[in-house]
Amino acid sequence: MANETFPFDLGKLVLQHDTSQDLELKPGDMVTVFSQADIHVPLAEQTTLVRLEGEFVHSGTYSVHPGETLHSLIERAGGLTPNAYLYGSVFTRESVRALQQRRMDETIHTMLLQMQRGNLALASSPVTTAGDLAGVAAAQASGRELIAQLQQVRATGRIVFTFKPDSRGTGSVPDLPLENGDTFLIPSVPSTVNAVGAIFNQNSFLYQPEMRLSSYLRLTGGPNTDADRKHMLLVRANGSVVSRETVKGAWGDEFMRLRLNPGDTIIVPDKTLKPSALRGFLDWTQIISQMGIGIAAIRVLFP
Repeated sequence: MANETFPFDLGKLVLQHDTSQDLELKPGDMVTVFSQADIHVPLAEQTTLVRLEGEFVHSGTYSVHPGETLHSLIERAGGLTPNAYLYGSVFTRESVRALQQRRMDETIHTMLLQMQRGNLALASSPVTTAGDLAGVAAAQASGRELIAQLQQVRATGRIVFTFKPDSRGTGSVPDLPLENGDTFLIPSVPSTVNAVGAIFNQNSFLYQPEMRLSSYLRLTGGPNTDADRKHMLLVRANGSVVSRETVKGAWGDEFMRLRLNPGDTIIVPDKTLKPSALRGFLDWTQIISQMGIGIAAIRVLFP
């Protein structure tokens, strides 16, 4: 006898006790319950799970109603706690992460081609000593190692919201339609700012509202002899990036007079990165990836 297939609605059977869906089973029958990943179902019937972490009245993973937005979901979760720091929040999305990763992979591929062309140029250049040969081999080995490390860097899928440092309450949260797998993390207000890169003392420092960027740099001991002062960056806690080159004013160096917010990070690049864009790309991509900023900040560092 040929195999026969009998579809039935398990939801109606279990939740509504619909006896019409209570099919009689015979020896050898097989019951298969498909997931939404196996069969495309209408959007309204898809299960959308979103995770709220941090300073919410009721943190956790929520099943999102059709058409529900981030703002309405947070309202349903009881809103925010008084310690919520919206400016430092991190919203990540899987579809955005995939796009960011594809762009990063394309950038790495382009740099790999450039490195290979450089290796060909080195191989074709006249070398007469063992030292020259050793230098070429070392450069090629270093390039391969850097590419291998670059390929381990992963995008975060962070979407930067335009919260202000003093944003408070759910009224500031956008009505963003939600997707399955979205995550929204809201930390408490940090008490520090950070400074990394070519400075004498990479560290975190107590946030003081009256202090400017130059004051925090002085606490680090200032840029060291390898610092590229012209390309310094300020990574805001909300994920945006301010470069020294873009902050210009009629009254001198406006970048050094910037006010910082809790959780901001000062980055001082190393000028020795310039001869090797690959090395710089690796070092700063790792920092940026950890902060969840993604490809936008990489383009600021290496236009």
